[in-house]
Amino acid sequence: MGSLRVRELDALRSFALLGILMVNVWYFADPWTLSGSPNPTNSGLDTLVRFLVTALFEAKFYLLFSFLFGYSFVLQWASARDASAPLVSRTLRRLGFLAVLGILHGVFLFYGDILLTYALLGCILLATRAAGPRAALVTGIVLTGAVALLLLLTALLMVLAAVLEPAPPGITEVAGTEIPGVTTSAGAALGENADTYLRILPSVVFFQGPLALAALYAGVAAGKVRLIERQIPGRILRKAIFFSLPLGLAAATVQAYLVHYRGDDASATLATAISVATSPLLTVSYAAALLLAFRTRWGRRLLRVLEPAGRLALSNYLLQSAVLALVFTGYGLQLADQLPPLLVVLLVVGVFSAQLALSRWWLAHFAQGPAEWALRRVTYRWRPARTEDAQDRGSGPLE
Repeated sequence: MGSLRVRELDALRSFALLGILMVNVWYFADPWTLSGSPNPTNSGLDTLVRFLVTALFEAKFYLLFSFLFGYSFVLQWASARDASAPLVSRTLRRLGFLAVLGILHGVFLFYGDILLTYALLGCILLATRAAGPRAALVTGIVLTGAVALLLLLTALLMVLAAVLEPAPPGITEVAGTEIPGVTTSAGAALGENADTYLRILPSVVFFQGPLALAALYAGVAAGKVRLIERQIPGRILRKAIFFSLPLGLAAATVQAYLVHYRGDDASATLATAISVATSPLLTVSYAAALLLAFRTRWGRRLLRVLEPAGRLALSNYLLQSAVLALVFTGYGLQLADQLPPLLVVLLVVGVFSAQLALSRWWLAHFAQGPAEWALRRVTYRWRPARTEDAQDRGSGPLE
């Protein structure tokens, strides 16, 4: 059963990749997404599709990815201790590589890169690695609550300001930031992406960062008690689903309604506050349901299908951005603002299915993905593979 539990981590990571792809695709496919406002050209069906994606996917899967990143840190630290290796220098080399890769990814492919943020947050985890499981979990809860409360107060102030000083008739507010243009050449795509990346990087680090850090700390807490390896009792998983899923779905429905059927600044801010406070509920219920499923006959087949992509998580994350850039930007087919949302969803299913097949094929011929290979070379200072394999449990961050 030990190997199964490691495989469960890989399968969860693969599942998180699917959700991240379903969220990230809209930043390529719909120029209005970054603004936080609904696309005014959407039909009723288009809006319904976006509503469902927001309710079921947005802000849920990067939390799971972050949780697994934190869990993997604990495994890396344990590997370093077992091998009597210098933990700090090894971790800093790993984080340094992720930071450089994240900057390149953000400038050239996708302005919404998370790797640089993970690298910065990893330094915080490294500095606080002595914290016990309870302290790590409480820190995560407090961070989430603080951000949610700040957003809620901001939304209330915006509503109050609108009541005291209503906008003149005929003026409609557009939430968020400037809407990126649709690019028609590779040079324009690079320029637009790099400019947007530099503009939104502070908000990614200082807004999404604390929320990712909260999930990272939850992962550290779980890793320190070996939550996945110990195989959580089925009754605990069922209780987690029973209590988390209904409330999480209800809150996500309200959040998605505010975003897609209201669309003003105050509604968008309130929706974000609701999302921050309640998205972890759906994340927990999704993960619990998947872990339960893996214990059934069909679930073990699903695990075998998902596992390879999770083992190549870093390579697959980068590949997703490359494919989306080729499909939607001036790097390739220039289909931004051209495909209806339902077709975009089908494209996501097709891309992820191809990644599952490609990952299985790749691991049948190679031990690691290309990005994972480079990450390990840097981490272990280019030592022979046999040495690193003896020291590494193969469940490092984003691997």
